[in-house]
Amino acid sequence: MRLNNKELFELLSEKGIHHLYHANTVRTSRTFIEQGGLLSRGAVESKDLEQTPQSSDNIDKIFDVWNDVFLDTVDLHTYFNRQNYYGPVLFKLTTDFLNEINLEIWVTKDNPINWNQEMTTEQKYFSSVAELRENWDSYARQRKMTTIKNNAEPVLLDYVEEVIYDNPSVVNKNTGLIFFNQGMADLKESLKVNPPFKNKFITRNCSECFCTSNYLRQHTITELNKLFLSN
Repeated sequence: MRLNNKELFELLSEKGIHHLYHANTVRTSRTFIEQGGLLSRGAVESKDLEQTPQSSDNIDKIFDVWNDVFLDTVDLHTYFNRQNYYGPVLFKLTTDFLNEINLEIWVTKDNPINWNQEMTTEQKYFSSVAELRENWDSYARQRKMTTIKNNAEPVLLDYVEEVIYDNPSVVNKNTGLIFFNQGMADLKESLKVNPPFKNKFITRNCSECFCTSNYLRQHTITELNKLFLSN
């Protein structure tokens, strides 16, 4: 259900929210930077570009969000004191685009991975900014995802203020490969296509959150390769 962008901007401002966030893997983030904007998974696929397979891909297709770009209202890494599940690269965008670009914006009531086929559109999405305002405190922050519907072309890179890249200091003990270093090397390749973007990168050195332990103890080498490497 499409919301009024300017009304959404005003509500987010009232809530002290001036940025939206998108987390992804190194491989998919490289595609965004090289293409000049965020892209839905459907758009990346249709353009035959590189992206990391996600466990939610089939669900996204079933519930017709395959062509949507998802943005969180908070940096979930900081909010939950743990890593972003979708990847170590976080795009931090100013909400100004809501006032300046005519994009089709919907806001979810929950992550689509928790939807079922019996749910109505009204159960999945807020029908208006008024409904979102009235029920703001009834839905956890991670459930209220701003989505750009029917995305087909790169969007919003001009509104990215920072790209925050996690350094959990995790090493492949079999090869000695430092995942952060290899991921950064891969990201730098994308900067050859978009050099000015280099100035937006910030390293998040994690020392007091659970992400280092989570990356080290909850992920296999194969999963870490998927998150930090581009091939």
